[in-house]
Formats: sequence, C-alpha cells, structure tokens
Amino acid sequence: VPLVPFFTVTALGGVLAGMLAFMLGRRAWRAVGFRRRDRYREYWVRRLPVLLAWETPRSQELREPESREMLESLLISRLETAEPGEHEQLLALIERAGLLGERIRRARRGPRWERLDSVALLGRMHAPGAVSALVQALEDPWLPVAAAALRSLAMIASPAAGPAIVRFLERGRPVEPNLWLEAAVACVSHPEEFLRLIQDEREEVRVLAARALAESPHRASFDSLHPLAFHPDPEVRSQVARVLGRNEDDRAVSLLIAATQDEVWFVRLRAVAALGESGEVSSLNAVLRAAKDTNFLVRQGATAALARLISSPGKALEVLMSGNDSYAVEGFLSQLARAGLLWRSLPLLRSPDERARRDAQKLVQGALAAGYYPVFLSAVETHPEWRVRMAVARLLAGAEHPGLAAALEQGAAAASTPRLRRLLRAILRCQPSYWGDQARGPVAHPA
Repeated sequence: VPLVPFFTVTALGGVLAGMLAFMLGRRAWRAVGFRRRDRYREYWVRRLPVLLAWETPRSQELREPESREMLESLLISRLETAEPGEHEQLLALIERAGLLGERIRRARRGPRWERLDSVALLGRMHAPGAVSALVQALEDPWLPVAAAALRSLAMIASPAAGPAIVRFLERGRPVEPNLWLEAAVACVSHPEEFLRLIQDEREEVRVLAARALAESPHRASFDSLHPLAFHPDPEVRSQVARVLGRNEDDRAVSLLIAATQDEVWFVRLRAVAALGESGEVSSLNAVLRAAKDTNFLVRQGATAALARLISSPGKALEVLMSGNDSYAVEGFLSQLARAGLLWRSLPLLRSPDERARRDAQKLVQGALAAGYYPVFLSAVETHPEWRVRMAVARLLAGAEHPGLAAALEQGAAAASTPRLRRLLRAILRCQPSYWGDQARGPVAHPA
C-alpha cells in the first residue's frame, strides 16, 4: 500500500520534468533559429548595395530556406518605402533572384495555406508579372485565396486584370465587397465596363458596380450616364449623381438640379453634394431650396455646398436664417469658418463697393447672432488694418448674444495694450447684459 503514493509522485515528477525539458529545449531551438535568421539578415543587408548594382545572388547563397526568406522579407520591406527609381531596381533584383518565379509557382500549385501566403506576397511585390497568376487565383475554390488575390491585384493596379475582376463579380462569388471595389477601381481603366453590371438583376452586383463607377478615377461619358440618372434603383441614381458632379459636360448640371427633387433623401443628398463639387453658380437656387429640405442631412449637405457656390455669403446666410433652421445656419457658418472665409471677408467691411460692404456686414452680423464672436474678437486684437478693427468693433457693439459680454470682460482683463483694453470696455458698455456701467452709446475711436 505505501508503494502507491511513491509511484504516483514519481510518475507526476517524470511528467513535470519532461514538460520542463520540452519547454527549455524548444526555447533553445527557437533561439538558435532566430540567431541564424539574424545572421542571414545581416549578411543580406551588407550584400544589398552590390546586388542592386545588377549582381545576381549565387545559388549557394539561396540554398537554405531561411536565407531565401530573409532576402525576400528584406526586399519587400524596402519596396514598401522605396522611391520610384529604387523601386525598379528592387523589383528587378526580386526577379533575378528567382523569388518572384518561386512565389508564382507556389501560388499556382502549392498547398492552400502556402498558396494564400504566396498570393498575398505577390501583391506586396507590386510585380506586373504576377498578374496572370493572381487572375488564376481568383478561380481558387478556397475563398480566402480569391480574396487575397483581389487585394493583391488592387496593389498592383494593372489594367490587364480589369476584365477578370469584372467577370468575378458577374459570377457572383461571395467575397468582402470592399475588396472587390478596391480592385475594380484600381484595375478597370474603362468605366463603361461597369454599365452592364449596373443592369444586373442582383442588387448586390448593381450597387457594387455603381459604387465602382462613382469612385473610378476615369471619367465616363455623359451619354452613358444620362440613362442611369433615371434608374429605378435609388442607390444607382445616387452614385450616378456623384459621377455627374465631376463630369465636364454642361448638361450634367441640369440632371443634378432635377435630382435635388428626388423622392429618396440620399439621392437628393448626393445631388446637392455634387452641385457643390461642380462649382456651377447656376445651381445656387436649387441648393438654396435644398437648404430647406425636410431631411436634416440634406439640409446639412446643402449648407456645405452653399459655402462653395456663393459669391455673396451674407445674402445666403440671411436666407438661411429666415428659414429658422439653426442646424442649417450652424452648418453653413462652420463651413465658412473652416475655409477661412469669415476672416477673409473682414476687409470687405471697408470696401468702396456698397454691395460688397453690405454683404460683409450681413455676414458678420449673422455670425455674431449665431455665437461666432470669438473670430471677431480676435480680429479686433490682431487684424493688421486698424480701420477694419474699428468696423468689426462697431458691429460687435451692436450685437446681442448671451455669452458676448463675458467674453468681452475676459478679453479686456487680458488685453495686451491699454488701447485695446479701452476699446473692448467701450464695446462692453454697449451690451444689454452688462451691469457694471449703465452708459450706452456708439463706439468712439479710442485715443
């Protein structure tokens, strides 16, 4: 009976000793492997300048798998940050060393995990010679390989792969939509190839083809886009509106103006954004109508488009404020502020042109009423023209906003010069919410 615990403890101790020996041995083996890889990497780093001078690596140097892997890893890493001239040298070295041919062979006939790794690396090599192997990988029965092939083709961006990418979507193979979209935009050089896909009965095919048409850097002709502007699918109509915004044909603007009255809100939104991108002043009335749209996002898009289109921002702001839509006013002013138009409009307060001067006054008054007084307080202090400062100060004196008085008090307390302090206090005394001094009157020129 006493022997049973002894044998149990002995067996348990043997198991623990074996596990410890395995972990220590595995760690030692991995350390040896890592040191070998480091030696190979250091060797290829020293050899790289000579290899780039059109010397071919010797077969003895590439005999070991770790040596080939380290050279391949080093060259791919350099490719990703190389200048155009060095890029050609690195790609030529990859071909001379046989690394490209080996990866193409593995992508075609290796085990599936090896095929997946090779297809991904071919894209990182950016080698046009790998396009045929990647097109073949699109037919792979294992979907991860096909998805990796799409990603690699998008990296290479070769027009030779365009027809195969279009056929891939026609067959309806399941894949991440954005992967196909990136590959199609990069490789399809003729946007008209997407037109037959837009007529497909399958919704997912139509939508992806319309998005590719909209995001393609190549421009489609107006005659091919005109029928699609009235397509029954609203997603297609919205993507076509994006394309029309970049089309140089004068007839595109009339189609976009009509699309601002579409029954679907996101089609109207795309049309308004496209009008702003086109920069056609003739669409101003349509954009102003869209600024009163029933949908909040359409109104926001219209205010952004207005900031690009208008030549009289004060008048446009007055129209927006008459609609009592605080979101539209805020969106319009934020666009002007981001573009720097609020600051650039200040010299117009002293313009000899009465129309430009009044429009600038309307803009400043509307912006002050909406709470954009920090911009103008900064102008009172830092604008290079003193007369512009005084014009802004008079408009500040006539403005009414709950937070303006407190901002003026803080500005006066932190004023850099006595003259600026007197000016800010003079503006402050004109504020209805100011209780420190009951004197009210126009802002005078401080001494």
